[in-house]
Amino acid sequence: MKNLNADFEYTINRYRSYHHLSGLDGLRAIAIIGITLFHMFPDTVSGGYMGVNLFFVLTGFLLAYSTGREWVAGRFSIIDYYVKRIKRIYPSLILMLLVSTGVLYFYAPDVIAAVRPEIQSILLGYNNWWQLDQHADYFTRIANASPFTHLWFMGIELQWYALWPVVMLICAAVSSILGQRTGAGVLVVAGLISAGIMPVMFADGVDITRLYYGTDTRLFALLLGAAMGLVKVYSIQKPSNRSGSNTIGYCLFTILLGITIASYVYLDGQNSLVYQGAMAIMSVVFCLMVGLVIDNGMQLGQILDNPLLQWIGKRSYGIFLWQYPVIFFFSHMGWDKLEYYYVLELLLICVLTIWSDAVSETITNLRIPYSWQGLAKAKCAVFLLVTLVGCSIAAFGFKGVAESAAAKADVISELQTRLQREAEEQEAANKAAYEQAKKQQMAQIDLRGIICIGDSVMLGSSSAIRSALPGCYIDAAVSRYVGDGVEIAKQLAEQGKLGNVVVVSLGTNGPIAGAPRYEEQTQALLKILGPERQIFWVNVYGPHLKWQNTNNEYIARIAKDHANVHVVNWYGLISQHPEWLVKDGVHPNDVGVAQYAKLLREQISETLAEQQLSTMGYKGKN
Repeated sequence: MKNLNADFEYTINRYRSYHHLSGLDGLRAIAIIGITLFHMFPDTVSGGYMGVNLFFVLTGFLLAYSTGREWVAGRFSIIDYYVKRIKRIYPSLILMLLVSTGVLYFYAPDVIAAVRPEIQSILLGYNNWWQLDQHADYFTRIANASPFTHLWFMGIELQWYALWPVVMLICAAVSSILGQRTGAGVLVVAGLISAGIMPVMFADGVDITRLYYGTDTRLFALLLGAAMGLVKVYSIQKPSNRSGSNTIGYCLFTILLGITIASYVYLDGQNSLVYQGAMAIMSVVFCLMVGLVIDNGMQLGQILDNPLLQWIGKRSYGIFLWQYPVIFFFSHMGWDKLEYYYVLELLLICVLTIWSDAVSETITNLRIPYSWQGLAKAKCAVFLLVTLVGCSIAAFGFKGVAESAAAKADVISELQTRLQREAEEQEAANKAAYEQAKKQQMAQIDLRGIICIGDSVMLGSSSAIRSALPGCYIDAAVSRYVGDGVEIAKQLAEQGKLGNVVVVSLGTNGPIAGAPRYEEQTQALLKILGPERQIFWVNVYGPHLKWQNTNNEYIARIAKDHANVHVVNWYGLISQHPEWLVKDGVHPNDVGVAQYAKLLREQISETLAEQQLSTMGYKGKN
């Protein structure tokens, strides 16, 4: 591999003075400004979370660029690689976790009642998947409200840091066989595949948290950034004075920056377009911005390296770590009602960032930070005092982590029990109120003018039916099947006798389904009766009838497919009381006909009452 890359080592040495890439701190500042504004003003800067994608692109680019240079020069060490990442990431992260937990230990102990598994997931780099697991259930979602929710981002970053040496080795192997930049091409292809996962998985009603937090669905920005980093390793440029092309580049960067700002303001995270390609498109926009900034022939880097953006960019990691705990604490304490509380939040975030960066540099380098060495002794004393207080709070944070439960089982169990009890009481009260309203409504239902079309079962019950449904019109006959019912319904329609409610009792004397001609007759009957009428179809009882089950299943299917068709479950009632039948086992006796008529009246009046209550907006049934 060293022989393969020997010609590139000359390039690296030749342009050593051009290795510093200006403007990246400015891009970090643009990213963290969007994220911070999103956390503070989620309704106004609803797309500020897109700054995360810009961070991912920058992470992928810088990691590939720095390690790629070391690999080409033969200086890459896997041990040094991981040590650098640990020193860069963990001191500030651990300090923030412990201090935040320590503060909450005193002011909101319920929040850290089971913080240990969450902190473990953060430190071990799988917090994004841990959060997805916690959010799978409503009760754990509520109980696990956390000041560390934003650290799902660190989960993906740490996973990428762990994976990158393997990815780089694969790219180097491919490049050694197919050419210098083919490794970058592999990353581009992988990035496009990853970008396609999100829209494929997206569908209406899907939990977008899975798409937003998933490593597989967010990897494309890191891969595309890494591809740019490898390309940059093999294409070190000298400064040049390309005035014409620079003008185009400046205009393009301005347009891309405008698109970025617009996405921060308008690209709401609930918008389906975000997950159907907009997030991937914005990652391409960010890649183009990085490409323009690192172009040595332009001055964009120097423009972005102005003191303000550079200061924010260099501290973007600390600002990211501290902002959500500070915002969470202000909200939890009710301080978000204070005047100028946004200013207080930003001030506290900046102070904590400066302090934690200094402490982190002291720990990793075992010396006072360079930027602090020129300070007066009094200021250094203040720094040491603040650090002493911070470490004391961190000690209580460690105590809180050690004492925390493995999960908020007690909190969740108590919440579930109480809500379940309230839900049961609410359901019982609503049901009682609904039943009372339904009884009142049933008493007012006008059952006059009902048309009954049936066979011998209805014929034998006609006297009882007329008593139960005064003024009804009954047309029932022996051996009548559904085809005869079609003719009867047609005649009644022509005579103008069909009212708003029709009872049908056909199916005892032959099939109404199971063959096309039977079903055509049944559908013809329904067509004549029309969708504007309420149809009550009495199902069939006759254990020895081979079409009993087929007919009943078809009647149930008709009712399911037609909102105006209702099943009168004579089968369900009479199968429990065979003593209500005469010796043939089909026709009801004197007791049975009374029960048949009673069933019709109750079914019709109850259904019509429920319909009227529904039109009145009554929601008590369920």
